[in-house]
Amino acid sequence: MTDQKIYADNFRCTFDDPGDFIQFLKERKENSRWMTAPSRNLVFESLEKNTQMGELYLKLYDHDGRAEIIADTMENTSLLLKVNGETYPVRSCAIKSILERARISGHALNKVSKSIFTQILNYCMDVASGDSLIKVADDKVSAVHGGDPKDYAILEILPLVQCVRSILDRDFAGNHFLTANFDHSIVTAIWSLDGQANELMETYRQAVAEKGVTEAMSARPGLRFTTSDVGVSAANLYPILLLGGSNRIIPLGDPLKLDHKNGADLDAFASSMDQLYACFKESIERQQQLLNVEIRYPYTTMLGVLKRIGITKKMSYEVADLFAGQSGVSSGCNAYQLYLAMSDVIFLAQCEGASAYRIAQLEENIARALRINWHEYDRPGDFKW
Repeated sequence: MTDQKIYADNFRCTFDDPGDFIQFLKERKENSRWMTAPSRNLVFESLEKNTQMGELYLKLYDHDGRAEIIADTMENTSLLLKVNGETYPVRSCAIKSILERARISGHALNKVSKSIFTQILNYCMDVASGDSLIKVADDKVSAVHGGDPKDYAILEILPLVQCVRSILDRDFAGNHFLTANFDHSIVTAIWSLDGQANELMETYRQAVAEKGVTEAMSARPGLRFTTSDVGVSAANLYPILLLGGSNRIIPLGDPLKLDHKNGADLDAFASSMDQLYACFKESIERQQQLLNVEIRYPYTTMLGVLKRIGITKKMSYEVADLFAGQSGVSSGCNAYQLYLAMSDVIFLAQCEGASAYRIAQLEENIARALRINWHEYDRPGDFKW
């Protein structure tokens, strides 16, 4: 069922069937393990192409048919980790947690040679206190966290997904699994909550109809679940709106979030899901408030807001030009019309093949617009980036 190159740093896949998704996560769990070791006992080595060390490891791994794993590592991190008497290739997604564990950062690290980089890591690890918590998945090290539960609490992905599915079936009858994405950094899954559409959306639909925002009439509630066990994301539940047959995503606001810290566990995550319905109601009401924010200069306002929330210049001009061309609005609209148009940033990124992590980032960026003062950016004249 799965690509044989799942060991690869850039591996990613998408699922349309919930059964296949769950089975895949079971396979990942079976092919991964956690271990602890004193941080000062961790030793990193460089593993670069066209070196004696590189050729040696290619031969060693080729002996049991795994040479591609080493070749992929040399194309990406060029790092090995030695711990507990074993040697493991290091995956790209592990670098963030390794640097955090070593308590080092800075752009200069990207400019030094791999041999110098490993020396720096080893110097820092040699004086680090406490244990490290190491995730080995599909033949590579995927993360090196702090070993204290206060530093990092393991929240396995499979039980989290099963918990979401169970509670949705209990509290949101008529929900439908839409899609899921996996890469070694992050896992996301989206459900459409069709059974609650009328109950949650009645007031919203009346409000957008009164303002003539016809494109929002087809909106229905949805849920994006996002999590990671390599330190790039908490266990997040994002209320979203889904528009039309293409399921265009409109972020609703801040997620319900459980950080992988302070002994967080599955019970704490399940408790946070009890707040989901109230979170939907509050988030939808916040969006409706934008309907009453009149904008005199839509084009410059949209660009100003997009810059403020951290969207790139290229994408900002793309969605602003698209809105201007499609709507023909030149002399005023409301902030919610702009917010819906700004959400096309997410669609454009998906079309360009952006990773699930990048899509989640963009959703958070767009949601920031719900909390800003739109009038601050409603100015005439040419916009200067």
